[in-house]
Amino acid sequence: MPDDAASARDRPEPLISYRAMFDAEVAEATAELERSWRGLIASGIIAGACVGTSILLLGMVLSPFEQIPEQPAFRLLIGMIYAIGFILAILGRGDLFTEYTTIAIFPVLTGASGLGALLRLWVLVYAGNLIGGSVLALFAVGLTPALGVADAAAFGAYAQHLAAPGGLVILASATLAGWLMGLLSWLIVGGRDTTSQFLFILVVGVTIGALGLHHSVTGAIGMIAGVMADPRIAWPDVLHVLWWTAAGNAVGAVVFAALVTLGVRNHRHRTEPPRGR
Repeated sequence: MPDDAASARDRPEPLISYRAMFDAEVAEATAELERSWRGLIASGIIAGACVGTSILLLGMVLSPFEQIPEQPAFRLLIGMIYAIGFILAILGRGDLFTEYTTIAIFPVLTGASGLGALLRLWVLVYAGNLIGGSVLALFAVGLTPALGVADAAAFGAYAQHLAAPGGLVILASATLAGWLMGLLSWLIVGGRDTTSQFLFILVVGVTIGALGLHHSVTGAIGMIAGVMADPRIAWPDVLHVLWWTAAGNAVGAVVFAALVTLGVRNHRHRTEPPRGR
């Protein structure tokens, strides 16, 4: 008996079932939809400030260059820097717009909540992200040059890089990023410990950053830092990137959430025993 008990403890825990992952997402989303507006904004500010850390580091890394290098190794470095902000925000349990863009949709798709509650959460969380991110952008532009770790021109160059594509290109880029963030929220639920969740965030963050995909929060902070640092960046440029990026992230997340919900319904239908038996 002792040997059996020891072997049972040594066996790995079973993977979380598809249905259990979905139920966990719905429960978390429902709780978020019911939070007070003060709590959502405060949590959004924390997440925005965490993600803004990536912009601080990007300014330091990009300062020696007049243009962003296109070498694959440098792109992977940018991806690693992107991932740092996501790790801080998500493992710190802050509300990040792109993550909750996905999970908050599940109660609406199942009929457990209404569209109004979803839009309320999106607006409050995104507003909090922008507030927290703007504070970090201010520090990035004002403090890092004074400390001698970054050049303010680097933030302008990064903002120009973000704003260079046309609206439809940004929309497509942001849609893929929204899809990946939806996948990330799904993987985190299935992660059995902090280490696995850390690795999931790292993989997705590096992918988004290395491919140069548009993320609504990180991109917004980068553009706000750019308009503070470079007179060639105007507020219409900022709004252009914010609009297309937020729309694309939302589209990608909605598509992912709809497919997951459809998969759960079909999975449940297949596992039901035949009638009359």
